[in-house]
Amino acid sequence: MVRAAWLAYLLVVLVAVLWPSGEEVSGFKETVGPPPLTAEHKDTFLNLVMLLPLTALGLLGWPRLGPWRWLLAGVLFAVAAEATQYALPALTRRASLANVVENSAGAGAGVLLAAALLSCWPLLTARAGRAS
Repeated sequence: MVRAAWLAYLLVVLVAVLWPSGEEVSGFKETVGPPPLTAEHKDTFLNLVMLLPLTALGLLGWPRLGPWRWLLAGVLFAVAAEATQYALPALTRRASLANVVENSAGAGAGVLLAAALLSCWPLLTARAGRAS
């Protein structure tokens, strides 16, 4: 189930990254994200959370790969996404080093969240077993 969710989310992220119209992406970003944020802050917020679920679900679905590999995968994905946007002018997207940093931070947060959950899971399931 977690692996299927990871694959589905990967497809969503790929569509978001490769969507050809920068204007449409900007317009969409205006409609999502916490309402009190400005457009620039929404962009930062969405960049921070874009890869968080991907690395969290990845580590939960394939824990044997370990957190460092998932962090590296997230950082490499962020670099590849921006490099693709830079290399393909037809996408009419602007590549940004700030996006790489923000996406990488989100990937790291996802790894930390999943690692914390994995480390607590035996304790949580043991308590649930005793309570029933």
